[in-house]
Parts: sequence; structure tokens; C-alpha cells
Amino acid sequence: MSVASGAVTSERQVTVMNMAVDLSSKASQASPATLSMPDPMSEKYDTILYLVRQTTGASHVIVQLDGAPIQPVPNDLACLQVPIVHQGKRVGLLRAFAEEFVSGASHLLAGFAILVAEHHALWSVAHCDMLTRALTRRAFMGDLGRAVATWQRSGMPCSLIMFDLDHFKKINDTYGHSAGDAVLRAVAHVVQSELRPADRLGRLGGEEFGVLLFVDAETAVEIAERLRRVIEGTIVRDYPDIEFTVSLGVATCSSELDTRDALIATADAYLYEAKSEGRNRVKGALSIPELDWLD
Repeated sequence: MSVASGAVTSERQVTVMNMAVDLSSKASQASPATLSMPDPMSEKYDTILYLVRQTTGASHVIVQLDGAPIQPVPNDLACLQVPIVHQGKRVGLLRAFAEEFVSGASHLLAGFAILVAEHHALWSVAHCDMLTRALTRRAFMGDLGRAVATWQRSGMPCSLIMFDLDHFKKINDTYGHSAGDAVLRAVAHVVQSELRPADRLGRLGGEEFGVLLFVDAETAVEIAERLRRVIEGTIVRDYPDIEFTVSLGVATCSSELDTRDALIATADAYLYEAKSEGRNRVKGALSIPELDWLD
């Protein structure tokens, strides 16, 4: 096995490091037919991935956003991978697989990683809610549908957290709509800071949000509880006296929840169960003992 490492820095501040060739002896084996997109939303990179295949000799190319399950290297194929870096922070890997790469393939892949990073940034801006910078409802629902379809094909875990702010109307009525907007921005910001590049935060309407995670049910409930605690402890700039909490519902793809609509309906039902039991708590198929003492 041969392994090559190097570093290339572009004028656009994208750093490429740890280029690895022929990783098959270090990773679990898989046949080429089992290759699927670790990022279910990789369809938006189709043109770039096509160009990678045409110029490098790769038979398969994937965008592996950080936080998504690691894709095994197919048996008898070599692998080249370079980081995808946005604003100085790594958000994932561009990975290519081939029986034999063309000369200079690693440097070509580094250039394509820059394009993927820029496309990722542009897509996010075009599909973000202007107030909170979360995904719009339409964009989020599209991503959720593709994630469920990927679970149906490959079994990649897919969980949905739905949450909204408790007594948000009271915040608007007491402090004004500018304060309410500031609270929504702060909540979206702290939630984004807790998520990985592969995860998705969407504003579904008003004070209601959704979080798409590629994790199992237990991990999803743990993340939801962490978000609940972080949001409860958030102080809003210019409005330090405003206190607020959220109620959260969690659902995970399973044989019973095998469609996007079923996942949404179940998460929504758990959300309203959380509200009916006193708010400021997480509800899902799995419970959190730490929540039992809450009023």
C-alpha cells in the first residue's frame, strides 16, 4: 500500500491536507455496488462530481460532510481524499475511488474541493431564512426527504428533532417584535454552533424549527437534550432580561416510520406532548431520566 501526504493552499484560503492514496487496507471493505452518498444532499454537487470522474479516472466520487457516517473503501480500489474547507474550517472531505488514478489526480481533486466548498457556501446563502440564517422550510423539507430516501436505500441513520419556543407570543407582547426577532436569531445561532456540518437546521415557520441528524434514536435524544440546555442558558444581546425555553420532539426512521411525512408527524406529536407535560423538555420514543424532575 502506498500513502501520500501533502499540503496545498489556494488563493481563496482553502487548505488541502492529508491526501491519502489507496486506503483500502486501512478501512472496512465494500463492493463498488454498495457505495452511496454519505451526504444525502450531494445531488447539488452532481456537475462537480461528474467533472472529477472525467478528469481523475475515478469511478466513484462522494462528498463526505463531517458528522456523516464514514464510507468504507470499496475492495480493490484506491482512494484519494482532500478536505473541504470553508472560512478556515474543515466541513468535510471530497473522496474519489478508482482502480487507477491519472497522473496529478490529487492536485486536480484539491482544486475541485475548492469548488465544492464555494458551491456549498453559495447554496446555503440561497436557501437560508433571512432572519435566522437557518434553512428555509422548502430547503429543509427537501433535504429531509432525501435523507429518508437514503435511509430506505442504505440504512444510514436519520433522525428529526422538531422544537419551538415556549410562550413566544408573550415575549413579543411584552418586549416587542424586535426582541422576538433577536431571540429567534440567538436560538438559531446557538443551535447551529452545536451541530456538525452534516446536520441541518431549518426554520419551519414562526418560532418552530427542525433539526435533521444522521444519528440513531438514542443519540438524537441526547442531542435534543443538549440543545434544550444550551437554549435555556442563552442570553440575548441587547435583551439580557428575556428568559426563554423550548420544547422538543424527536423521531427516528424505522420500519414504522419509513417516510418523511411519518417522521414529521411523529416528531410533531412528541413536540406537543412535551408542551402538554409542562414545556421545556424533550419527548421521544426514548426518555431521558434527567427530565423526570422537571415540573
